[in-house]
Parts: sequence; C-alpha cells; structure tokens
Amino acid sequence: MNVKLLLDENLSPWVAETLRKEDGVDAVHVRERGLLEANDRAVLERAYAEDRIVVTCNADDFVRFARAHELHPGLVLVEEGDLRRPEQLEVVRRALAVLSGERDLVNRVLRIWRDGTTVFEEVPAGES
Repeated sequence: MNVKLLLDENLSPWVAETLRKEDGVDAVHVRERGLLEANDRAVLERAYAEDRIVVTCNADDFVRFARAHELHPGLVLVEEGDLRRPEQLEVVRRALAVLSGERDLVNRVLRIWRDGTTVFEEVPAGES
C-alpha cells in the first residue's frame, strides 16, 4: 500500500519530517499545508483533495466528518493524546506497519494505541 499521510496539529511536525527523512514516507503536517489551527473539516478536505490519510488524536470530530463524505482516504486515530514526540513517531510507525498489509484504508479507520493494539472500523458515509 502506497501511503500518504497528513498529520494533524495534535501531533508534532517533527514526526512528519522524521518519517520523510528516515523512512521515505510521504508524510506532511498541517503546518506545512497552512492549516495550523484550521478546523477539522478543512483538514479532512485537504486530505481528501491530496488523497492522504489523516493521522490524528482527535477521533470523534474526524470520524463524524468522514461519514459526511461518500468516499474518504481513511483515518488513523492515535488513541492517546499525551504522547511525547518519540512515542508519537513509534505509534505512527506501528500504524504504517499494520497498513503495509492492507490494500487501502478507503472509508475505514485504524485505531491504534501506544501498546500497539489496533482495531479497524468501517466508516461508511451517511451513518451517525
């Protein structure tokens, strides 16, 4: 799976930079797209336009907005928001390892916890 990520502002820009430099992952941070302090809908719209998976700790809002789209590239929801930068990087790398075995993440969510636990969920349009 060729993964392109858009990291939300609740994750460090350092994580996106490190993923690019050390892992060759096409990862950008909302700051690099002029979306710092943008609302979640705007972030999801940019991800949709660039066919990027949003990586965020803000689960509820993004899932709700994703349901408003008939088609979305997917979400990675980091279930703990109090992680330090190296912990954020490790969790995102674990998510990437899980995603490497998938065809795509279209209309799905990958929830991931610090301990490596993962759960996939379908997020079809029109559900509340």
